[in-house]
Amino acid sequence: MGNTLAQDLAWERWEKCKDFRGITLKEIKTDGQIWVWIADGGEQTAWRVCDSAARVEQGKKGTPSIQPNIQVVASPLTADALSVLPIWKRGTEWAYRYEQPSGTGTFVWTVDRLETLEGQPHYVVRTGTREIFYRVADLGLTKETLGGRVVRLVTPPDWRFVAFPLAPGKSWDMKYHEDRPEARQTEDIERNCVVEAEENITVPAGTFSTVRVSCKNSKNGAWLATFWYSPQVSQLVREESAVTGGKRVRELISYRLR
Repeated sequence: MGNTLAQDLAWERWEKCKDFRGITLKEIKTDGQIWVWIADGGEQTAWRVCDSAARVEQGKKGTPSIQPNIQVVASPLTADALSVLPIWKRGTEWAYRYEQPSGTGTFVWTVDRLETLEGQPHYVVRTGTREIFYRVADLGLTKETLGGRVVRLVTPPDWRFVAFPLAPGKSWDMKYHEDRPEARQTEDIERNCVVEAEENITVPAGTFSTVRVSCKNSKNGAWLATFWYSPQVSQLVREESAVTGGKRVRELISYRLR
């Protein structure tokens, strides 16, 4: 079956941090967790520091060791590609790097399964112990769980970064209520998104033809995020979002479609 993308990222870190006394590899889990044997007197703390530093480095530069074997280049966008909602298949993976004021690193989104919520089929996308539920009909985000606990609930599930068919100039409005039970936060949100242009961009995974979507707060006009969506990978290849303390940037470093 080969490694998952999360395992590939973990293997790259292990190769940089495997030479510490008393630390022996036991297993690298499919979600990228590195399990080790630690002997008495083993340099556990130093190994963990090295692994953390390797994560930061991956987030800064992407990860050449897990690039596709064939150079990815932009394919011309077609009317069909911009009009058809993508179908995410179980086992599809997208690996990203990120930089934000609180730090840098990598993560992997994996399409884990289909699940029905309130009579509607949903894709369940897993990243670590977090699961994100997207409505199949329009990729509307419904909820997020962490370790099985609901940490975000969107009603109605109207938040979506693309709305098909896509074309420059198209816009859509979204109004929804968002609950974050563990943080004890609740908010009524209004957003407007517009397809600004078609654009070729280069990220660590290659060069892609994309549609650039910008979203703002409908109440005050404040910029919230810009997304670059690629039909070639059925997902975002770049995202810039406003976060506490500044801006977050995410870029695709590798992917595997099923």
